[in-house]
Amino acid sequence: MQLTKQVTAFLMLGFFALTGCPALDLPGGLGGLGGVNSDVVGEVQAVDTRNREIEIRTDTGRRTMIRYDDNTQVVYRQQNYPVSNLERGDYVAARVQQERDGGYFTSNIIVREAVQDRGVGASKDNQLDRIEGRVENIDARRGTFEIRDQRNRIIVVAVAFNAPRTVADRFNRLRNGDYVRIEGRGAGADRFDLENFL
Repeated sequence: MQLTKQVTAFLMLGFFALTGCPALDLPGGLGGLGGVNSDVVGEVQAVDTRNREIEIRTDTGRRTMIRYDDNTQVVYRQQNYPVSNLERGDYVAARVQQERDGGYFTSNIIVREAVQDRGVGASKDNQLDRIEGRVENIDARRGTFEIRDQRNRIIVVAVAFNAPRTVADRFNRLRNGDYVRIEGRGAGADRFDLENFL
């Protein structure tokens, strides 16, 4: 009898997937069936690159922490980007799998709408911060580079995956040792989200 219930549960999940039913509202949406994939759809609240976790707020207001790794793909307009390029306010669909400890892991994230496209999440204070320094350690794959500022601090600068072409072109031309002045918003003591090159 127990086996029959499990088979029925799996068949129902398959039916929901085939009929295009809405994504399950996690946590708890997987019904405790480990290994079953589902989509978490909602707005990115934060990306913790140190602990490799993404916080997503679903349409019902539930907040879910989802783990990722170096192989997790972010797809936006049919191009792949690293998770570090996600921004607060991006509207995404993350394919998740429940792990043994009850947490959730994603290997694939589709950006349905970038925050710039949605016109949300902008800071009430439109004043941008400015920093300058010498470029070190460019990581084109992750869309980041480091700046050693005038106080000898190392600041990791992130370029948005949907950055304007002029910004993307300038980033692609960067070389170690270049001295740059940039503006954007601080995202922590040692992280900076780039808006423009000056």
